[in-house]
Amino acid sequence: MKSHRISVTVGTDSIQVDPDTLVMTSQDEVQWAATNSRDFSIVFDTHTLFGQRELSPSVAKSRQRPRVKGRFKYTVVSSDDENLQLDPVIIIEDPPTITKP
Repeated sequence: MKSHRISVTVGTDSIQVDPDTLVMTSQDEVQWAATNSRDFSIVFDTHTLFGQRELSPSVAKSRQRPRVKGRFKYTVVSSDDENLQLDPVIIIEDPPTITKP
């Protein structure tokens, strides 16, 4: 299991996310980390990936483990201005299989 970190910078007129596409396995964890003092929430099209459709700032900054596999577009929304948004991608794959010799 790996722990992934997505850095989020919310400016006055833009949002930056690094990495903008994260590939991880269903056994990994992810958390979003603010690079400055501006808060944000994470919104998914459905509630299936982490069990809820929207992750508040405090929940997004804690470790999350995915519940399903697939490719998901999500939206980072500035807490100061709901119109300030960015749509990165997270891809959840099967964990690697270990073969015995």
